Amino acid sequence: MTGESETPHRNAITYNVSFRDFQFLQGYMARRIFAKNRQKYVPALLGVVLCAVFLTMTIVLNVKPYRAVALFGTGLRYPLSFYLLVILCLVAAIASLIPAIKLRLGSLRMQVSDDGPLLGSTKLIIEPDGLVIDRKVVKSKYLWAAFQGVEIQKNAVILPIDNVIAIIMPASAFSSDAERYDFAAVVSKHLKQQ
Repeated sequence: MTGESETPHRNAITYNVSFRDFQFLQGYMARRIFAKNRQKYVPALLGVVLCAVFLTMTIVLNVKPYRAVALFGTGLRYPLSFYLLVILCLVAAIASLIPAIKLRLGSLRMQVSDDGPLLGSTKLIIEPDGLVIDRKVVKSKYLWAAFQGVEIQKNAVILPIDNVIAIIMPASAFSSDAERYDFAAVVSKHLKQQ
């Protein structure tokens, strides 16, 4: 007797991932992205602070409109000068948010790199018990029970796994609509068997 069956495999680790672990991971990755792109966050944060200042000025103008108009000393009469000041403050508040908006729109690009494991050439293999996704540096297998369904959006086939995680086969993966719908039908058939 060699004792191999009595001891666990040294290269295998079995563990449970809880929501708290996932929450920690998301927070850690967000901080990691922030640290790598700190110079982009400074103008966005300053823009948000400036927006708050302009909105506060708008509130102050509304509380005492006569005093505010006199303070800024515009040559226009009361109602028109007051409205112009309010409009200018609101436009300035919106404009000061432009860096934050640009940062938000670019944040997805910060999360994925061109040479990373998520982008690039991908081979999808249909097996009896699930799908294999094979990329340059990652090979993953998803059992059929992992998928919530099959969806087609903008000619891409999307296989949701959870609320925000999915496998995508872009429109370019298929040479025709018939091929796309055949693939979706095959996957759907496997999912119904679960």
